[in-house]
This record gives sequence, structure tokens and C-alpha cells, in this order.
Amino acid sequence: MNRFLVSATLAMMIVSGAAFASSFDWAPEDYQPWSGGFPYQRNIDWQFDVNPVAGPSPSGTPGAHYEGTADSWLRASDFVQFGGSMNWYSSVSGLPYSGMVGVDNRSGNVPTSGQIVFHLDNIPVVTALKHIWIEWDFISSSETIPVTFYVGDSEGNLPTAQWASATRPLDANGLLRQNLWYQLEPNPVWEEIVVQLPFVPKAGYFFIDRFHVATECIPEPASALLAGVGGLGLVWFARRRRVKAA
Repeated sequence: MNRFLVSATLAMMIVSGAAFASSFDWAPEDYQPWSGGFPYQRNIDWQFDVNPVAGPSPSGTPGAHYEGTADSWLRASDFVQFGGSMNWYSSVSGLPYSGMVGVDNRSGNVPTSGQIVFHLDNIPVVTALKHIWIEWDFISSSETIPVTFYVGDSEGNLPTAQWASATRPLDANGLLRQNLWYQLEPNPVWEEIVVQLPFVPKAGYFFIDRFHVATECIPEPASALLAGVGGLGLVWFARRRRVKAA
């Protein structure tokens, strides 16, 4: 009975991860170093239909589609934070989109700034590497508005490698898509992806329409061996209990 419950729980975790599966335009395993495949260990898709800012909860951050195999038990401590003039908009005047986050300074008299922080927890095992893949859609009043990505982690380390694609137009209104990849060493307890808008001029704006993130932990050989030994131990324990019960 116990083995059935464990198997059923694992199956539910995997199925729930893929229930609302959203594909990447560019899949990480096709373009940068990546170990696993879809739906990935962590796979979170914010389309901002609702305000994503809230404290940790069992359901994760509001409006996010959790799709990864580990999301069902890691999402409870995820959160999103705004800083400066960053805000959520159910709709934006003059743009044909609904549900966006960003900085709208079209009625402002001076330049302003803002940031959004995506906090993600990790699988609590010692691993050598952490890969992060981002695909985001955005629109800006000017190509000269600066945008800074910052990836930090619980160990205080910065990425040891990173890559960004060129932007690709999605429609005639100016919506753009871009992919980014980061590698952290070692895998931290958590990481935070920060999008900073240090200078949005008066009469300007910058909005994010979608933010899609996948992450994976790459185990060290020693960690993989320990995991295998642990699995054999569980099998031995289950067999011993079954013999005693008989």
C-alpha cells in the first residue's frame, strides 16, 4: 500500500507539472547546454493575467503556470516582488494587450526606474551546476531604454556563464521576444532573477507581457552515486517489511 501511495504521488507530481504545459519558442536543450527535457525540473510561465505579487503560498505566485516535475513541492515558497515604479496592469492604454508588468511613465515629468524580482527555490541536494533558461516578451517606447538582468543566489555567487539571443519581433505593434541562459556554480538553495529598468524617460514606457523560466540542477557524479545507494536502501527496506508482514 505504501509503495502504491508513493508511486501515485510521484505520478501526480509529473502529471500536474505537464497539465498546463507551455512550450518554449526556443527550447533550451536545442540551443544551450541542458541535461533534461520537457517539462524540465522547474518550468514556470507568467503571463500576468493577474497581479503576480504576493507572499509565499501553497499555490505559488498568482497567475503562474507551474509545469515542472519539481514545481508541485517547490512553488510554495516562490514569490515575485516589485521595486520602484514597477507595477501590474490589467490593460494598457494604446496597446492591444492585457495583463502586463512594467513601468508606465507616459504621464510623468521626470525619468523613473523600476524592477521586478522572481524568487525561485531549488531541489535541496548538492549539485555542481544550475542552468536557467528564460524566454520573455516585452514592448518598449524606445530601443534606447536600458534593461539589466541580474541573477543572484543564496550563496552570493554570480553566474559563471551567460548568453542572450537577439530579439525577435512577434507582431506589428512592437512586441519582442528574447531568450537568455545562465549557469550557476554550485547549485544554490534558491536564486533570484531580477529585471531592472534603471532609466525610463518621461513620456516613455517598458512592459513585460510574458516571462517563462525553466531551471535544472546538474548532479555531481558523487551525488548521483549517493542517490543510487539511497534508492537501493529503500528497496531493501520495503522488501524486509514485506517479508516480516508475511
